[in-house]
Amino acid sequence: MKKFIHTKFCFAIGIVSLSMISGACDPEGDSFGVSTITYFPSFELVEGESVVITVGEEFVPEAVVMEGENELTPTIDNTVDSDVPGVYSVLYSAVNSDGYTGSAAQEVTVYDPDIIPTDVTGSIVDVNNSSRTGVITLVEGTTNIFFGSDMGFAGVFPLYFQMDGDEMTVIPQPFPPTFGVSSVEASYDPATKRFSVLILPQGFAYTFQLTQ
Repeated sequence: MKKFIHTKFCFAIGIVSLSMISGACDPEGDSFGVSTITYFPSFELVEGESVVITVGEEFVPEAVVMEGENELTPTIDNTVDSDVPGVYSVLYSAVNSDGYTGSAAQEVTVYDPDIIPTDVTGSIVDVNNSSRTGVITLVEGTTNIFFGSDMGFAGVFPLYFQMDGDEMTVIPQPFPPTFGVSSVEASYDPATKRFSVLILPQGFAYTFQLTQ
């Protein structure tokens, strides 16, 4: 298992001040202040924020969650399917003794090292809109998972995909929730070095030219 972003350790202390002015219950009419300290949940992801594993490799989500000096048991939402290449998210959350919630996210990339890809790293431009440009990079730690910085909408739609030779496959991944995207179909033409992308259910179609 490979880690490529250093482990994140978040620590926060909140101070809650309560001002109480005495009334009939305080014969002397004095006022006093009460301050309490709350420790928000802090998360240390055992494998770091970004993890890469190979197909079939077991992934066990682990995090140390603390409230001050007291350890908390986190709730873990783990979507990783280690049998299918993809980019998956794991969400850790916990609630402290004062009812305050904290959370931390982890990205897990699964890839098949036996797949030999065509190298499609480089710059891309929308052939129908030259102002829409992007960059395709190889996901660190993998040999065939690529990341397109912008492959749709108004310049803010990233996309992960696998290359098996010249065959492009959009792998499982969390799409930006604001767009309401359910799936993406895509292909690559090595003769023209062009990507065709169809975003569903919107039906938005794009063609990107690759420059290397």
